[in-house]
Amino acid sequence: NGRTSRLLMNFELMKSGFPPVVLKVENRLAYYNALDKAHTLGDYEPFIALVSNLVEESFEPYWYVLGT
Repeated sequence: NGRTSRLLMNFELMKSGFPPVVLKVENRLAYYNALDKAHTLGDYEPFIALVSNLVEESFEPYWYVLGT
């Protein structure tokens, strides 16, 4: 189930001190494509890059509050 996997992904991110990521509608196709590549070809780089970018975006409110 996709929701469960995203919940577990966010749980692991938060356990490691990262904010949870929000998968926005405009990122959904890229997410599914990256996930498909990882599953069918074993190429995890696009998925890792996408999640990394989403984590960076999740930090933006914190940077704003901190004034950086």
